[in-house]
Amino acid sequence: MYKEDLEINGIIQIIMNQEHRIYYSSIDNKRTYNYLKKLKILENLPIDLRVQYAAGDNFIGIDKFYICDELYYIIIINPKSSKCCNCSKTLIDDVTGLYSRSYWEQINSEINCHLSFKDLSLILIDIDNLKKINDSYGHLEGDKAIKVVGQAIQKSIRKEDIGIRYGGDEFIVLLLSQDKNTVDKVIKRIRRQIYKQTVKENIDIQISAGVASNNDFYNMEDIIRIADKNLYKEKKMKKSEKREKMDTLKELKEQIEVMRDELNKQVIEKDKVMSNEEILELSQKLEKLIVKYLKDA
Repeated sequence: MYKEDLEINGIIQIIMNQEHRIYYSSIDNKRTYNYLKKLKILENLPIDLRVQYAAGDNFIGIDKFYICDELYYIIIINPKSSKCCNCSKTLIDDVTGLYSRSYWEQINSEINCHLSFKDLSLILIDIDNLKKINDSYGHLEGDKAIKVVGQAIQKSIRKEDIGIRYGGDEFIVLLLSQDKNTVDKVIKRIRRQIYKQTVKENIDIQISAGVASNNDFYNMEDIIRIADKNLYKEKKMKKSEKREKMDTLKELKEQIEVMRDELNKQVIEKDKVMSNEEILELSQKLEKLIVKYLKDA
């Protein structure tokens, strides 16, 4: 092999399965196999955690992922001359530790090739109140909210599932070989983890989630579109419930004010004497309304 065979400018990206079959490469296959051999990449494939090392004039980062129980590797070869000593980090989101949008773009075409498999589900997650957090407490608190959701996702999925920060406050969770009941349980676990962390961090974080699967759709764009549609259905339902709750609170508040005015009136009117029983009954009604108001607020 000649040195010029390995003199390619820019970052090289390769997707390979566990049998070392190349599914994607940013260079031609002949040069790809030359790189795999010369840089001893096949000898350094990760068993568990991602692998990063230097070889000659290149930095190498290797990560793995599963699609329908089949193992794949993403290999990043970065020339030192590009002044990026760890470009494999572009596949990992700095804030959440989840995979990045770049990672998603790398594996998306490969996932589409496997959509004939059953029970592949996608969860799209969005933070409802991120703008409110940013406006009220600043963007550092907003980043904290994004980090909390990312950590909750990591703690709630299996190693063969894929958690991705899709962009901004949107997340994708790709669940492989999971039925609807299991998907619902995963969403509940994510919400529970978020709640636990919000208690520690003293920050209110609310999320919405939409789900779609490949049972009826065989294109990832369609699956994401349906998940997004279902997510906004949940948001719309929450807004409707919030309006109903506000109307109920308004009605309760009006009842409390009427009851309070009646009680004050009876106390002020000296010529009209109320029995202790009547005062007690009125006070108890008022107390119940106040308790219900505070509970629903």
